[in-house]
Amino acid sequence: MAVRIRSLLVSRPVMVPLVSGSTVRLSPGQLSDELHDVEVTDNAKIAKLRDLGAIDVEDVTEPEAENKPRSRSRARGGARPGGKEPGGKEPSDKEEE
Repeated sequence: MAVRIRSLLVSRPVMVPLVSGSTVRLSPGQLSDELHDVEVTDNAKIAKLRDLGAIDVEDVTEPEAENKPRSRSRARGGARPGGKEPGGKEPSDKEEE
């Protein structure tokens, strides 16, 4: 799972130490890139910053498959909804010559 950290400060940047030893610097109101949730889990310094109201940790949820746009391609040769064939002609049985 991934998380993002948002700075809630309005007057100065905040330095957020991660479990791995690296630090994220956030300007006022800035949102970090996606981080692994293990970077913030059981991190006393992040808990303190949250309690002070300096940062907020947000879960990043991936869009579900149902919400993704579906392909609009159609098989060739079939009539389209509305009764018209590709090319704007009305569907008909065999044309008489």
